[in-house]
Amino acid sequence: MHPHPRMLLAAGLLSSLLITCTDTLVEPLSQEQSNLDDRLTLQGRVCTAPANPSGFPVKVVLVIDQSGSMCVSDPPGSQEGTGFCEQVAVVVPPGVTEPARVRALRRLVAQFRQQPNVQISIAPFETNVKNVWPPAASGDRFARPDSTLDTYIGGLQSQLGKGTDYQGALSYAYSLIASDIVSESESNPEVLPRTRYVVVFLTDGTPYPRCSANDTLTAYATPDSPDLTWADSSSAVEFCNLLDPDSPDSIDGFEPGTDRNQNYQLFSYVRRLMELKEQYNVGDVRMHTVLLFNEEAVRRCGPICQDLYGTYPNTPPAEYPQAAKKIAAFLLNRFAEIGNGVYQEFNDTTEINNLGLGALDYSSFASRNVLKTLMVQSLSAMPAEGGRELDTDGDGLPDRVDNSFTMETNTYTQDSDGDCLDDAFEARRADQGFKAGNDLDARGCDPASPLTRGCECRDTDGDGLTQFAETYLRTRAGIIDSDGDGIPDNIEARYGLDPLRSNVSGIDTDGDGIPDEAELKADSDPTRRDRAFYERYGYQYEVKIAEERANGSTCYDFSVSNLQLVTPPSRSGVQQGYNLFKVWFAEAPASGVSTDYGVWRSACAWAQYAPPSVRVPLGPELNLQDSNFRRPPDLNEMSEYMQRCVGDRPGATP
Repeated sequence: MHPHPRMLLAAGLLSSLLITCTDTLVEPLSQEQSNLDDRLTLQGRVCTAPANPSGFPVKVVLVIDQSGSMCVSDPPGSQEGTGFCEQVAVVVPPGVTEPARVRALRRLVAQFRQQPNVQISIAPFETNVKNVWPPAASGDRFARPDSTLDTYIGGLQSQLGKGTDYQGALSYAYSLIASDIVSESESNPEVLPRTRYVVVFLTDGTPYPRCSANDTLTAYATPDSPDLTWADSSSAVEFCNLLDPDSPDSIDGFEPGTDRNQNYQLFSYVRRLMELKEQYNVGDVRMHTVLLFNEEAVRRCGPICQDLYGTYPNTPPAEYPQAAKKIAAFLLNRFAEIGNGVYQEFNDTTEINNLGLGALDYSSFASRNVLKTLMVQSLSAMPAEGGRELDTDGDGLPDRVDNSFTMETNTYTQDSDGDCLDDAFEARRADQGFKAGNDLDARGCDPASPLTRGCECRDTDGDGLTQFAETYLRTRAGIIDSDGDGIPDNIEARYGLDPLRSNVSGIDTDGDGIPDEAELKADSDPTRRDRAFYERYGYQYEVKIAEERANGSTCYDFSVSNLQLVTPPSRSGVQQGYNLFKVWFAEAPASGVSTDYGVWRSACAWAQYAPPSVRVPLGPELNLQDSNFRRPPDLNEMSEYMQRCVGDRPGATP
């Protein structure tokens, strides 16, 4: 097998550039200077970008009860014809032409129009969720408020239905948010830790219908024990057990004889909604609940409202409204508790008439960007027992292993067989069938194979892993740090760690008392007990805030010391001793720095060390400026290192 053409090109380019370097570029050490040790310090300043508030989405789902009972608690209202609302003598406050919820929605939408990072979705529900906004036909889950929305909101009061199916409404809200998160995770995952999803669940009553699969329990829920299983709603016994599938009142997906709107079902949807936060590393998910319950209006409504608000055993009919209010408050309080939200209730004509939704928390995570990670990686050496050992090609496989007869890899080429899986990646995973050296792996690139014909190696995010390695590891090809722990994927993968498992929680893989995160930043081996190495050769960091600019940018002065220099061999007459270091910098919003994937940049530095006579720089430090930091994909090839690193670069002119 032959090396991939891309690898040959890179190796050839390196040789051609290095060979132009002559002794005139190297100042011999004086007797005094030769006493300098083999350590280097990288120091300088790096600054975050100004914060961009539009990059912190807030997505709001307004789940609005549209059951017929709304014209009792929050009049006026209509069922589009002669229906319940037309039969009930409802007292409408003087001068009121729109329900309080419609007025509250108008004010809320006006507020959101002033917040360019807010998108909304409205889900009216009764027997089923109907007439959503944005329209289902548009394919959009959320949208910015537009000119059509005011007309849409105004029409809500004349579209009242019959049931109050909490379960269907919660299921819809969960599905809407879950599908949006999955879509963002596939197309724009870095925005998820900066996104807040807010559900506002507004209703005026208890779930209807409630159905129990078991009709022979010895005890069912009551207003005083609302946590038990509820019996079939008195007016829905036939519906719960003998539903006509052609009935216009049927609930989508409901099977007769099964549970519906039971507590455990309702709570499970709220819990599943909250689990999305950890499952997909979302900034925040929460649920607020709002109860409109005009107890006096329900009492005046009399027997005709008993089907809507329920009848309760061992409870006088005059106390039915009070019992219904108690049950609804129990449920909505619990929703808000599980959903890390706020429960609000409006209890009479005056309170409901002044209903407002704008005080609930719709804030974004927009904040000043701060440092998330600064770490240095040697691309010329690896940690070993007695100090750092040579890794001339920077593939993570020491030269002594590259040079071994059994490995058959090339000391000067990261990917000896050109299958887009570097030598250390394959050697580390030998137990998974990988083989470093001249052996193309079917999980990598083989331009002659029908499975990957004409393939090329690509590293779209610049983390050091090709698309084939990322596919195998299931990491994100567009994100430097797939688990958001502040360590680039390739650095974790180099040691066989899982780049999808955060290392910020104190994990100590080798059990030497030093957390993996600390070892990786010290450029130590987290899979080998090497406390002595860590203490003597580990990189040491000093970082402090230098300036907080008015535009929201924060600048940091840093110093990374104790970087041991090694002496890589000469190649094709090229001088020996060139060390390459890569500096990784990630920034993130202060509001979510621990979970944000970070915006990454990288810089690099060359230093030459060939004792007893050569050391460049002569002093202990090399300095970097903010302008030396670039997008990682722009600093990921040897040709780019040759042109863009600080220090006395191989091939540079004096």
